[in-house]
Amino acid sequence: MAIKTPLADWGPFVLALGVTQTIGYGTIFYAYPIMVPAIAAELGVSGPVLFGVFSVGLLLGGLVSPRLGRLLDQLGAPQVMGIGSALAAILTALIAVAPNFASFAVLVILLQAISFAVLYDAAFATLSLKEPADTRSAITRLTLIGGFASTVFWPLTGFGVEMLGWRGTCGVFAVLHLGVAMPLHFWIARKAAVARTPDVAPARAARPVFPVVAPDQLRRAFVLVALGFAITGMVIAAMGVHMVPVLMEQGLGQAAFLVAMLMGPAQVLVRLVEAGFWRNFHPLNVAIISSAAVPLSFFVLLLAGQGVGLAVVFALLFGAGQGLASIVRGSVPLVLFGAVGIGARLGRLAGLRSVMAAAAPFLFSVAFVRLGPQATLWVSIALGVAGVAALIWLRAGLRAQRRWDAV
Repeated sequence: MAIKTPLADWGPFVLALGVTQTIGYGTIFYAYPIMVPAIAAELGVSGPVLFGVFSVGLLLGGLVSPRLGRLLDQLGAPQVMGIGSALAAILTALIAVAPNFASFAVLVILLQAISFAVLYDAAFATLSLKEPADTRSAITRLTLIGGFASTVFWPLTGFGVEMLGWRGTCGVFAVLHLGVAMPLHFWIARKAAVARTPDVAPARAARPVFPVVAPDQLRRAFVLVALGFAITGMVIAAMGVHMVPVLMEQGLGQAAFLVAMLMGPAQVLVRLVEAGFWRNFHPLNVAIISSAAVPLSFFVLLLAGQGVGLAVVFALLFGAGQGLASIVRGSVPLVLFGAVGIGARLGRLAGLRSVMAAAAPFLFSVAFVRLGPQATLWVSIALGVAGVAALIWLRAGLRAQRRWDAV
């Protein structure tokens, strides 16, 4: 029987983290491409240059993520998230008043660099305060809420830029970080402190649902997981930033916004499927499905032409792949490697993923102009297939060792 902890009733905490993740991803990631045209016009720089700044921020974020991951274990994930929200509020407010491109670029890079502290990886480490056997369910519930970040913040950012300008919109984002996300994170931190007392510590050592990787296979398994997640994440990062322009290039016009907005509901729908029908699937199998959906969606987009129907299929497939990717990047490491040191491990995985994804938005933008849309999509498909191959290789090795029957 599971040991009941003060955090056993996790519903309010998942809801609170869902709100903060929606704010975090919406303001730090999804809003940026929508604001780029207005920023470029005011600061006198090109769109590719602004996406290059974004990529540099992702690169720096990847370099500091391992250190931030260790802080999650040392200080407590909720405390780090609260501090991260305060820093995000300060940086976003400074972006709103940046006097020139140089200061704007530095601030955007710093915001991306500290984003690990407020986004999914830190939230997953927070959820590991629960009994490990229940964490997968909590992660799924969290991502069900966070999946609406793009659906909410793409149109909200467009409306904000039109009504308040990009600077005023950044000011509103700063208020959301300071007035909503930060208090919620510190509230969770106060409650989570109780769960780390000796009376409830044995709950963290409860047996996971699936066996952990054998000690002599840890390095190989970690490398394959890291490569699979990083390659898939790189492709997702590129398309996630450029989805609306790519769909417009396909001849959809303003309908591109409506099609792109389907990505959020697709994320939520596939997470409901995962929670309801795939809850007994091994998380690694779910990770393979997630990775495979991404290159498949790109192939559908190649066939879409100017037809809205196939463009909708693309958005649903891509959203499904991205939706599952958010779940498995927390559940797979927990299941394969255990809960001890999960913050540091997630930090290392996020570091490689961010470093590989750092150049993706910029290179995708350049390739789209120089190679054309079809060649760029074919390259993306090839990369996506490589990410799937790494996870299938890991699965085959674990089956050969008969580590469990579920794979």
